[in-house]
Amino acid sequence: MTGDARFEETLEGVLAVLRRTGIAHALIGGLAVAAWGAPRATEDIDLLADATRSPQLDTTLRQAGFEPEWRRGGPDDPVPLLLRLTQPAGGPEVDVVCATTAWEREALGRATRIRIPGGSEVPVVAVEDLIVLKLLAGGPGDLADVADLLTRSGPHPDLDERASARGVLKLLRQVRESLG
Repeated sequence: MTGDARFEETLEGVLAVLRRTGIAHALIGGLAVAAWGAPRATEDIDLLADATRSPQLDTTLRQAGFEPEWRRGGPDDPVPLLLRLTQPAGGPEVDVVCATTAWEREALGRATRIRIPGGSEVPVVAVEDLIVLKLLAGGPGDLADVADLLTRSGPHPDLDERASARGVLKLLRQVRESLG
């Protein structure tokens, strides 16, 4: 099995569990950046999901071949609750950022469905929400993704309002200025 096939198989497996359990979800991270027209390599799968820890979810994930590990962030961590999924047989890691705020749940509601290789439809956060999430993360790679998204993904009519509401408007303006 090729690396790409393993990646797609992992993504399909996680999505199947989330659909089966009725958990709202959407791609974020490198796959979402690529979906919005700024292709880049990624070695993991990142999702935003309205998930909470439960024995039933853990059991369903294990039955699907994933080992769940729940992580709580500290007081200054931008990710208060993360579900990391690994596979004993190997394959890409999956990080599920658990929606803990109304804004994150609203972002899930604004997600757009795209078709991926293999034919499945996958929800992807709206480009404006992805940019805000990347600005909140704030790492050098995240800011490079923001620059790529700003130049490749078309108009962003609600971006300033969403960035302002999350406290990252100044950083967004800095990235824009760096683009010239």
